Parts: sequence; structure tokens; C-alpha cells
Amino acid sequence: MLDSWSANGTVAKIKYIHGRMFTKENYHEMLMRRTVPEAADYLAHSARYKDAFRDVDPNTVHRGFVEALLQRENFNTYMRLCRFQELDKLPFYDFLIKSKEIECILSMINNINSGLDNSYLNDLPGYVIKHSKVSLLEMSRAENYEQLLKILRNTPYYKILVKIPPLEDGSADYTECELRLRTAYYTELLNTAKHDFSEMQSKQLSEMISREIDCLNIINAYRMKAFFGYSSEEIKKRQIRIKTGTGSVKRLDKYYELESPEDMLEWVKRSKYSKGCKQTSEYIESIVRSSQFCYLSHILAQSTAAPVSLYAFMKLCSTEALNIVHIIEAIRYNADPSAVEKDLIITA
Repeated sequence: MLDSWSANGTVAKIKYIHGRMFTKENYHEMLMRRTVPEAADYLAHSARYKDAFRDVDPNTVHRGFVEALLQRENFNTYMRLCRFQELDKLPFYDFLIKSKEIECILSMINNINSGLDNSYLNDLPGYVIKHSKVSLLEMSRAENYEQLLKILRNTPYYKILVKIPPLEDGSADYTECELRLRTAYYTELLNTAKHDFSEMQSKQLSEMISREIDCLNIINAYRMKAFFGYSSEEIKKRQIRIKTGTGSVKRLDKYYELESPEDMLEWVKRSKYSKGCKQTSEYIESIVRSSQFCYLSHILAQSTAAPVSLYAFMKLCSTEALNIVHIIEAIRYNADPSAVEKDLIITA
């Protein structure tokens, strides 16, 4: 167990980088750019992303390229922070690497199911390969789900996915694969947090991770009800259900049992999952994510613990990247800047 004071240098570095993250004013200035190259040039001259965009020709960038650069920069920042005081010796700090591994596996399953040649390799984040214990490149050779399982045989993911039988055409139930992988991921994350850190830090991490799971479930359940008309029982079967002692499983069961998407939206507006939300949006995803952003910002501001600070910070980085990509898309399609600004996920 790492002494809570031995990683205070890491916490200081995290808060320094956090202080350079995009503000409401930065987003506004970027939205005033008329073209994607102008927006990319703005990123290249920002304190936050100047290194990531230093050798990039703004005239050659597109939305997908910008998103890839942002994700690479965030991952590299995460790796530097983990190495700074040798935090990466503890299993918990692999959380982003394992999350990326799951994204790659799901991407390959989608590739198999859709019959999309080379799409997996085209989207594979090369910066993850050397840090992963999974043969991410070898996975590209799989032509069906059974072949993918063979490649994953000596990894923890095999035991999770082998329980899902392949379909007749060689594909797999993507939704079931995603549910099992993410359930296993969060279960392990909670267990390592409990094992690696003090009781207080473990409690803070558990609360933060539990709320993250709740937010995912809330958004996914709403989509299932609104777009596919799923029953409450069908929704429950497709949710990440991990008992964390917060009572959220029973609380959300009542949410899943609501009659309509409109009822779900009203439930969220009255719940803690909209607290601190600056959104006037009627989109449940915007409300929940805005509230979550405010919650994580508060956690980071108050925390003096490295695992808590790093986990919250990386989630905030992910949201920042989503905001920037949203702006790039808006500029590309000449969307109304004022309307886009209202949808950005920032603190109130």
C-alpha cells in the first residue's frame, strides 16, 4: 500500500496540468474560428496542447485525426504521471491501459460482426500497443469470434468472453460482450482500489467509480427505452450490476421501471445525477455528463490522494477531448456557435 503522502508530488503535477485545461473562454475563442485548420492552429498555440500539435500541419487535419491526437496526448500524460513516482507498480494504475484494451477488443468484435476489412487496424491506437499485455496487433488476424478467442486465450479476457457462444455466422453478441467486459473491468477496479490503498482512499475511489457506473447505466437505459422500447426487465438485464454498498442498484431499478423516457428524464432532473448541472438541455446525456463533470472537478479540487486525483483528472481529460471534437464538428458543418456552446460540458 502506497503511503498517501508519498505521492503528493504527483497530485501537485496533476493540479498544475488541470490548471492549463480549456476554460469556457478557450472554448469560446476556438468556436470563433471559421475553419478546421484555424481551430487546429488554435490548439497548436494553446498551453494545453501545443506539444501534441507542434509538428502537425493544420491544413491537413480532419476531425478523426484531431480526436486521435487528443486521445494520444491524454494517454501519454497518464503514463508520465504514473511513472513520475512509480505509481504504475500498483495494479490499480493500469486502469486506462485496461480500458483501452477493452475498447480494442470491442472494436475487433464489431469489425468481425460487420465484415469491415482493415477498420480495426486503421483505428488501433499505436501508442497503447507497447504498454498492453494483449496482442493487439495479432487480434487483427481473427476472421471470426472463435479465432479471436484463441488469440485471447492467455489473457484475463478469455475467461470472460469464452462464456459467450459464437453465432452461426461466426460473429458474437456485441452487447453481451460489452456488458461482460465492462462489468469485469469495474469489478476488478473496485477490488484493486480496496487492496492497494488506505480505507479512506478506497472509499473515495469506490464512490467515484460507483457513480460513474450509475451514469453509464442511466444513459444506456434511457436509450433502450426511448429508441428501442425495451421493457424494464430487458433493460435490467443489460446494465452493469455491481453491488458497491451505495444502494444504487436498488435505486436505479426504480428508474428502469418507469413507464416512459419522459418519466426517466424527470427522474434524473430530480436526482443527484443532475446536481451542479449548468445545462438547460433536455438531453439526458448532456444533463448527466455535465453533473458528472462538476462532481469530478470538485473531487479533484479537494483531493490530496494520488489515485483519487489521477482517476478524476483522466475522466475530466476525456470530457475535454469530447468538447473539442464537438467544436471541430460544429466548425466543419457551420453550426451556430451559440447553440454549440450551450451543449459543451463545463463547470457552471
